[in-house]
Amino acid sequence: MNNEINYIKRCLELSEKAKENGFSPVGALIVVADRIIAEAFEGEELPAVLAHAESIVIVKALTLLKTKKLSEATIYTNKEPCFMCSYLIRHTEIKKVVYLDTAGDVGGTNPDFPLLTTNNIANWKTNITVRKIKLE
Repeated sequence: MNNEINYIKRCLELSEKAKENGFSPVGALIVVADRIIAEAFEGEELPAVLAHAESIVIVKALTLLKTKKLSEATIYTNKEPCFMCSYLIRHTEIKKVVYLDTAGDVGGTNPDFPLLTTNNIANWKTNITVRKIKLE
């Protein structure tokens, strides 16, 4: 749990970079075997509409690991992943999502469109853990 708090704190540091550049303050990490594989902040690298921290960090991790799946990975973010990022998380089979703040109507755990937690999409593995964390 202590490492998870440190990972979320790193996401908050990254989110400040996004804010400084005029983007939503969101930072994200991909962690495998308690090692940070990739990190990103909102607005870097991709065109603005796609430049969500979670999308960027997933692309970075896939590239660095030379793989199409991240089934041993955990994604940490200071904001609940949106629908678009939730799709990428599920498509790449990330096993765990840990986030700090909810995203409301567009969040992946929204009960009307629970892309992060649904078991109703046949091609997606159902063994994903999604957890909202609190900073102590």
